[in-house]
Amino acid sequence: MTLPKLLITGHSGLIGKILWRGLADAFELHGVDICLDEQTGNVFRADISNFEQINAVFERIPELACVVHLAGDPRVEADWQSALMNNVVGTRNVYAAAKAHKVKRIIFASSNHVTGAYEGFPPSLHIQASPVKITTQDPIRPDGYYGVSKVAGEAIARMYYDLHGLESVCLRIGSVLKDDDPTKVARSQSIWLSHRDLVQLVKKSLLAEVQFAIYYGVSNNRDRFWDISNAVAEIGYQPEDDASTR
Repeated sequence: MTLPKLLITGHSGLIGKILWRGLADAFELHGVDICLDEQTGNVFRADISNFEQINAVFERIPELACVVHLAGDPRVEADWQSALMNNVVGTRNVYAAAKAHKVKRIIFASSNHVTGAYEGFPPSLHIQASPVKITTQDPIRPDGYYGVSKVAGEAIARMYYDLHGLESVCLRIGSVLKDDDPTKVARSQSIWLSHRDLVQLVKKSLLAEVQFAIYYGVSNNRDRFWDISNAVAEIGYQPEDDASTR
């Protein structure tokens, strides 16, 4: 059986590596990252802030079905110029290349930081959990330039869907930890997204019939303050892990 082709941007990062392992059974995987020393097989080097470079990668993957877009500056404290070029311009370039090459769907790695300021403002930002359950219907409240850049990414995704029919699921990802252990940092009790719940969420987002959606990416933590009821209802997301039981 021929598997659908999937490109993961930023595939050599933490989340990219988890998804590379977790999605290999369902997709023919291709990767692109700026951090590579050389290109081999299905893996390419490109700077997504340069349209010609990322478009050339799309040209080398005929009949590409889907993209999981992770690449960009992941630093919460990213300065404006880096957030602009790597996260805003880069995301626009990925969408523009996907449209040009007739890609059906993009899973955009947004961030919980698009509503991070519900947890307070500096200097007390993120010291305490949000006192209310936050839904995707609540107004955006980014907590820095990184959050602003992810808001822009969600807007780009919406525009490409409305104008061009390019399907998108935007995932406001919580805390994905290298050791998958949420017991070391208090805030992880609320915002942890386990590796297997991450894979489930992305896989179901890729295969679901929804054409545009925004979901919070978080495990079934007892103390979570992000609402995932729309992901449960619309794509059948059923997180298996709870930080409070670890």
